[in-house]
Amino acid sequence: MLFSTFTSPSTNSLILWDQETGLSSRTNIKIVTNKIRNNIGLTNFNKSILIGLILSDGWIQYKKGWSIRIGLKQSMKNFKYVWYVYDKLAILCSSYPYVGHNYLRGKLFYNISFYTRRLKCLDFLFDLNKINLELFNYMNYIVLAHWIMGDGAKRNKGGLVLCTDNFSLKDVILLMNILIIKFNIICTIHTEKKKYYRIYINKKE
Repeated sequence: MLFSTFTSPSTNSLILWDQETGLSSRTNIKIVTNKIRNNIGLTNFNKSILIGLILSDGWIQYKKGWSIRIGLKQSMKNFKYVWYVYDKLAILCSSYPYVGHNYLRGKLFYNISFYTRRLKCLDFLFDLNKINLELFNYMNYIVLAHWIMGDGAKRNKGGLVLCTDNFSLKDVILLMNILIIKFNIICTIHTEKKKYYRIYINKKE
């Protein structure tokens, strides 16, 4: 990998440039060859974003015989966040985010979403999605930030809850232990509707 500098009127930030494929970290090309697809890699920063996504509102789409791809959908009120994530992961995508809509209790809501390509460099996320001890090695403040931005919610007394509704009690306990050991964040389990387990972090923590 070589490095190149991207400059605009409002930013001057370092991005990656691959001399062999001609791709930069801000490249968005509809069709790529298998050679280019197999050469696309991940920075540690982008790995952290992706792990934060699959812990929160992102999802993995699996197709037998293919590599996985990652999807993210948020309501339009979170447009800035989705666009920020897309901007950081643009090299992994074949198209721009798109607007969709759905009805909830008879009311129309708009959303914005995007998918990555199916890439070999993403396959490590498939096992991490099953929540195991390996996640400890990847967990850092970037992962935590995106986990909170995707599935975090404020509580009236100034605390924070992580909406881990899709995880089992065993998974939630493992995640809590990672938070305690890695960040020294003391947290507790809150039960929602007697069937969901959520991680609560009080204001002091």
